[in-house]
Amino acid sequence: MIRRLRGLPLLWQTAMLLVASVAIAQAIGILMLIIAPPPRPDFNRMTDISATLTGRPTVGEHGHDARRDRGDRERELSVHHQAKAPPPRSGMVSDPALVRVLADKLRVGDGNVRLYFEPDRQGYQLFGSPRRKPVYTRDDGEQLFFTPIVAAVKSGDGWTVAETPRPPLILPWQRRMILWFGLSLVLLSPLAWMFARALTGPIRSLADAANQLGTDPTAPPLAEEEGPAELRVTARALNKMQGRLSDYVGERTAMIGAIAHDLRTPLARIAFRIEGAPDPVREKVLTDVEQMRAMLAATIGFVRNTDTSGPRVPVDLSALLAALVEQERDLGRPVQAGTMTKAIVNGDPLALERLCQNLIDNGIAYGERMTISARADHGMAIVSFADDGPGMDEALLTRAFQPFVRGEPSRNRNTGGIGLGLTIARTIAENHGGTLMLTNRVGGGLEATLRLPLGE
Repeated sequence: MIRRLRGLPLLWQTAMLLVASVAIAQAIGILMLIIAPPPRPDFNRMTDISATLTGRPTVGEHGHDARRDRGDRERELSVHHQAKAPPPRSGMVSDPALVRVLADKLRVGDGNVRLYFEPDRQGYQLFGSPRRKPVYTRDDGEQLFFTPIVAAVKSGDGWTVAETPRPPLILPWQRRMILWFGLSLVLLSPLAWMFARALTGPIRSLADAANQLGTDPTAPPLAEEEGPAELRVTARALNKMQGRLSDYVGERTAMIGAIAHDLRTPLARIAFRIEGAPDPVREKVLTDVEQMRAMLAATIGFVRNTDTSGPRVPVDLSALLAALVEQERDLGRPVQAGTMTKAIVNGDPLALERLCQNLIDNGIAYGERMTISARADHGMAIVSFADDGPGMDEALLTRAFQPFVRGEPSRNRNTGGIGLGLTIARTIAENHGGTLMLTNRVGGGLEATLRLPLGE
């Protein structure tokens, strides 16, 4: 069931999340109303005021203790004793008729009673209804005070004062609302997190696979049966594009290899027929033929080696380079190891060895000595091949990776190859998701820097 839901289009998944969120929020709201009903209008009856001042319980509207009935409201009257009669709070007024009603209930004279109330509560409205009057008299003659009050009765040598306490910063009903929103957030957060993870997981996988496809043409195809419908369509399109690119590259490579292979026969005939020519002519023509044979052999080797790729396994570049340096030193070539730290990449060991060997051969051909260093930095393996040669013209640094472009412009075989070593090296680096670049060293010499993503 979950798999089928994840396969729905993003539009439907988003709509279902919104509907589920609204349903959960409404359910929590209804539950809060049932468990903790909204506050009743905050008021005090004249009977409550007199009962509070005398300290005796009164019977509420439904036959229970009126103090408990008042406890359902946001604020109750607070009682204390003081020596002098209380003054009114700022903005409060008094009404002699209401003072007389309270005095009758307390069975004392009007002079022994004080009653103050606010004339109006600014901004008080209930669901858009007209503003309530500060004092309301019901049909049974009971007065209701909807604004804060201060009431007092003289008792002995002092006064008993009952007053509405000042409202707290956060009222109880506001705390319930905060609890409501907090509970909704707690319940909806896991749902939103799971939805975001389910939605972004396939997108992230698609992005990683597409990035790998861009750096490694031999990468496995993307999964076409996972994620939302839009991502499945995108995965199928990328796989088709990868197939077409692979076919195109394969056809082009095969064509180049076939041409190079077929050209060897006419070259052999030319070399045979030129044997009877005069020595000066024969030597020049044979030199050109040998050069063309070398170019064709290198081209065929280039096609074969870049058209195939072995299995990808963890390769320790520092160990591979140390073995190559030892091999070169046994042959008497001026190659030495610099700083070597462990750097493991996922790749084809034979291809990576050929890449490094080509860079070593290129450095030895054009420079006097070579120093090789390797290190890991920010998820990349960085290998440096630095020689002590004359360097290279800045205009050739980027063109040197093009086929048949040589740092030494002559075609003399004694001064280098035919210009495919760096091309092969860069192709192998890019097939492994890496880069290869050339820079002139400060003080002379050329440095080739290889960057490959670290593996597990």
